[in-house]
Amino acid sequence: MNYEKIKSIILTLLVCISIFLTFNLWTYQPGYDTINSDEAYDVSVGDKIPENELNSVLIKPFKLFYHSGNKTVGTSNETEINKVIEQLRGWTLFDLKDLSREYNMSEIKSVIHGEKKIEIVFPDNVPLSIYSQVLKLEEKSTLNGSFNRIIIDLNNNGSDTGSVYFVLYEEGEKKFYESRVDRASLEAFEKSFVQKAVYNFDEYMEQPLNNEKTIFLPKNPEDYISYRYYSDLDSPEEYVQALFSDPNSVDKGFTEQGEKYTNVYSILKTNKEHNTLSYVNPSEEKNGGSSATELLQKSMEFVNDHGGWTEDYQYFSMSPLENKIVYRLFMESYPVFNENGMAEISQIMGQESINEYNRPYFKLDINLLPDRIEEVRLPAGSTVLYLLAKDDTINLEYLEDVIVGYKMTRDSNESNRKFLVFEPSWYYKYDGNWLRLPLEDEEGLGIGLE
Repeated sequence: MNYEKIKSIILTLLVCISIFLTFNLWTYQPGYDTINSDEAYDVSVGDKIPENELNSVLIKPFKLFYHSGNKTVGTSNETEINKVIEQLRGWTLFDLKDLSREYNMSEIKSVIHGEKKIEIVFPDNVPLSIYSQVLKLEEKSTLNGSFNRIIIDLNNNGSDTGSVYFVLYEEGEKKFYESRVDRASLEAFEKSFVQKAVYNFDEYMEQPLNNEKTIFLPKNPEDYISYRYYSDLDSPEEYVQALFSDPNSVDKGFTEQGEKYTNVYSILKTNKEHNTLSYVNPSEEKNGGSSATELLQKSMEFVNDHGGWTEDYQYFSMSPLENKIVYRLFMESYPVFNENGMAEISQIMGQESINEYNRPYFKLDINLLPDRIEEVRLPAGSTVLYLLAKDDTINLEYLEDVIVGYKMTRDSNESNRKFLVFEPSWYYKYDGNWLRLPLEDEEGLGIGLE
């Protein structure tokens, strides 16, 4: 075979190889896997709370009283209350019994407010099964009820054990559980707690609201501080990424109040005036009448899954019949209120996930020290009750509670709209709703600025 024929054969082979490779390149189809959108978008708008700390961080008491003799002292200071809860968490509580049928409301009240009793009050009902993850309760499998206060009995009856009660104390509703604790734990706690409480806590007065319920209010006027904080805005886009299963399928539009994000199943709207958002998933049907345990646990986990606990929000109220739950911002140990939803996270849960979710999308800049605007003196509890009683629109039979809280507003100066003002005020719970008691027009009641 001569040289020219060899060249011709090699050239023909190269042309054939080129044609083959070109054909394969044009016709190649890679084998892509279908992406699971639920797993593809794991976005957090803030830090997540460790799962084993979720209940203790979000479910907290907000009042504590010590009843002894004819005197009651108390505090709302979160640091002091946390010290008591931390000691309680170190105890082993055993022999839990439901005594609800053995005590009437009057007898329960005498136990709660009796001699040498510590009363720890929560904002609303807490399922025992949820809080058993905070405390060491031995009978976890039998915990089906709820409570809204814990009573520590410091009386020594000669036994080697003492009592800790879990009580649901509301008009027309009562639950009364007794657990036991070893006497040594109670005696050690009494030594560290009682003297501090008697000398450092403020004196409170007993105020019956009706035949079945009594509250305690400060006996004297007290001074509180107004604050001003700078607020940092989160991007609503972060919540779109976190809440929509497939953010790439979301359409963006605008309303008079702000932005609107929609897909086939859900809608998220923002309000730029108040820096709040509302997410609604109509495809997730409301599951009316969920158990309190399931509702509370699901709601905490839902927000935590996208790092939504961006401030000191605490469990504040729950309505299992509506599947609704509210977590409220706390400031300096007191709950914060705002009529435009800027101080709360509210949820309505569906059968599997969220049906409706409303919340702020800003954070308080804790790196900048807040401005202490002024000192405000709030009147004593007796004055507050006097003002409520003289209001013709208020029927005291529907009065449920009275507390100090902070009113959140925007700075009135247009150039400082990112600043939020927190003003101490009296609030009262009336027929299920928290309302502010206006004191600005009252004179001669010991109300004023220092």
